[in-house]
Order: sequence, then C-alpha cells, then structure tokens
Amino acid sequence: VTGTGADVPDDAALVVALAPRRSLRPESLAALERDLARGGRLLAFLEPGASSGLEELLRRFGLESPDALVVDPASGAVAGDAPGLSPLAFSYVEHPVTRGLDKGRMTFFHGARPFVPRKPEPEDQVRGVVLASGRSWLAPDPSRVDGAAPVRPPDAVEDYHPLVAAGRYLRDGVETRIVAFGDVDLASNQYLRTLYNLDLVLNAALWAAEREADITIRPKAVVSGRLQLPLPLQNTLTMFQSVGLLLPQLLLIAGIITWARSRAA
Repeated sequence: VTGTGADVPDDAALVVALAPRRSLRPESLAALERDLARGGRLLAFLEPGASSGLEELLRRFGLESPDALVVDPASGAVAGDAPGLSPLAFSYVEHPVTRGLDKGRMTFFHGARPFVPRKPEPEDQVRGVVLASGRSWLAPDPSRVDGAAPVRPPDAVEDYHPLVAAGRYLRDGVETRIVAFGDVDLASNQYLRTLYNLDLVLNAALWAAEREADITIRPKAVVSGRLQLPLPLQNTLTMFQSVGLLLPQLLLIAGIITWARSRAA
C-alpha cells in the first residue's frame, strides 16, 4: 500500500504498519480497511504522541488506544529514561501471541501507549495480551514528558494496562486478524534483541498470518563463541546500542509483505 491508495495485493500474507509519524492519506486508510474487510491480517505499531489515522481504524475493530503514556513504577530507569517510562512486561494473557513467555521471559518497551480492548460485535475475540504491572498508570500528555519523570495526576488509576492487544474477527464467512503494539521501538534494530522482544514480535506476526504451528521460543544465539542471547537488559542495550540487525530478517522470516509507511506529502 502506498500513498496512492492502491489495494493490498491479494497474495499478501500480512500488512505491517510501522508507526507513521504523520497522518496517512485517507485513500491509504481506506485501502487498508478494504483489505481487513475481506479477511486481511494487520500487524500495527503505534507510538505515544503520534497520530496517523491508524488509531481510528483500530478503534473501529475494538482496539482503542488513548494517546497516553504508560508509566510503570515496577520498572526502573533503563535506556536513559526516567523510572517507569520503559516498562518491562512480565504479565501475559494466555494467547498464541504470548506462547512461551512468562515472568522469567520479559519483554521491553521503550515508551508505550495503552490499549482499551472491547468487542465491536459479540462474537469478536479482542483482548490485551501483554500487560504492564498492576501498579501502572497513564500520563495523559506524552508530548510533555520528554524523558523526564511525569507528575502523576490525582485521578490516575493503577491497572494492568495492555501494551499489546490482539483481535480475531469472523464476519461474513471471512476471518480477520489484527495485533497492535503500543510501541514501535521494541521492534527496531536497536531493541529487537532485547530480552524476548524478538519472540514476541515474531509470535504476533505468525499468529496474525495464521501460521500458529511455527510459533515457538527461539533458541538463544551464541555471540563470539561466548555470549548467549537474550542477555540481561542492560547488557543487551549496551551491546546493540547502534547496531542495525534484525528488522529486515524479521520480515523475511515471517514471510511478510510490508506495507511501507505512507505519509502525507
């Protein structure tokens, strides 16, 4: 799909939307919605403080994402951020997207917006699958945080705010699948190898593309004959601080036809 609004090819296994920073053209969003209506698959990555039009499209599928920043006091200061701004997720709902992940296999989000899952239709299956800790709360204006510790609003509610949500929709004889992430950085070259981020992203892509049989926790890789991945968080962040590694591999492994970031001219 490009800015021209051309339809998604019929043989596309999966559409990937990588957190466009500007509003997508209406014709591009319409093309994506047409694809989903005919049983398409979407892997969407959003970002706090950014609005692309994907947010409204996801809302219509029950994957509402308020433009807020998840602050999780259970997570310390990592990646140069103030404490709580980069959640370490260890709470997972049982789902193919989270298969093999548990409290000992955490995932790392470099700033994330939440989801409020709901069922647009009674038979839809929509749920949050990766959750911040029960101590997490929402900072309502991400643009004012800028790496500093936000001031907690008096009415902030602590909850297990979803960081990743998945939806499965069987309508008019076709099945649509969507997985939405509240953060795109976890899938970037810089952070994809952090902890179990790679497993989570690949699990999501495989489930959305109906390749559940291929979902597994990948063996740890050996680096320089000594180190195994995933490393502890700080070692991982240091080791891959400026190395581009895996996003192209991710798309190849999952057999994904990528939807390029369409931006308004």
